[in-house]
Amino acid sequence: MSESPIDGVRSRGLAPGGIPREACPLCGNPQLVPFLDLRGRQLLTCSQCGVRCTDVYGPAEEIAGYYSEVQAHHGKASEVTEGEFGGDVLRAIARAQADSMEELCGPRRRGRVLEVGCSRGHLLEELELRGWEASGIDVSETSVLEARQRCQGEIHLGEVHDAPFAEGSFDRIALFDVLAHLADPVGTLLALSRLLAPGGILVLSSVDEAWPLVPVFRRLFRLFPERTAGIRDEMYEGQHYCYFSHRNVPQLLEAAGLKMARREPLAPLSTRYFVHHYSWPRRFALVSMVRLDRLLGSSRKMLVSAKRV
Repeated sequence: MSESPIDGVRSRGLAPGGIPREACPLCGNPQLVPFLDLRGRQLLTCSQCGVRCTDVYGPAEEIAGYYSEVQAHHGKASEVTEGEFGGDVLRAIARAQADSMEELCGPRRRGRVLEVGCSRGHLLEELELRGWEASGIDVSETSVLEARQRCQGEIHLGEVHDAPFAEGSFDRIALFDVLAHLADPVGTLLALSRLLAPGGILVLSSVDEAWPLVPVFRRLFRLFPERTAGIRDEMYEGQHYCYFSHRNVPQLLEAAGLKMARREPLAPLSTRYFVHHYSWPRRFALVSMVRLDRLLGSSRKMLVSAKRV
């Protein structure tokens, strides 16, 4: 791969904007305090619940068009990536995600599972191999076309609220690295909670904005803006609209009629699958960060499971 992961992140551009953020996407509080400048946009912090969100977000149709051109891991992983992961990093990620679901929810391998933000269908394919009846939802037309070729189950092109699935249809629902991309996270999770069967489990992975190193990096961004621009752009991607933490994700789940069951730290993809694409100083920094997280029991990302109330 010729470009660095940072170049890959920047090549995605910014997700659609145009709609001013007038209130917190979680609690509705209008008091949003500037936190960080992000390539012409502002990252804001809710003074009440602590959620961080961009000062603008986009309409659904523009978001769908954007993701039809910019697919998952654009700039970091191609369809086939040579290296230590058997020639295909996307399948390696899918296997790790499926393993994470089993570790969090138990080893069950039967029933119906739905992945929201299924992209090109690699996780759905892996879940089908493990015995699940798998379905998916994505707003990207190009991704859905590929997922339909890869998977046997139904792949819906569109939003969760217009998906043709009956209430109580699924034993598992997965959202891996989707939460930060949602313009309406509460509304999306509320619609998903209705799709869970009795005893069903929703699993999501997300950035944890309460990571202990966030204040350290924020200070570095202010003191050395040019030298730390690459790290800033990776930590706060242009595709993301909101950043939750382990402190407020229970409130998010409760607002959607769900109750958190478990939360575990999750190593970021960059430290697991893309570290060999960085410069040696960045590799050293990433490895050091992982070791520090192990000591602190923390991580920049979290894996959460929840059940319908």
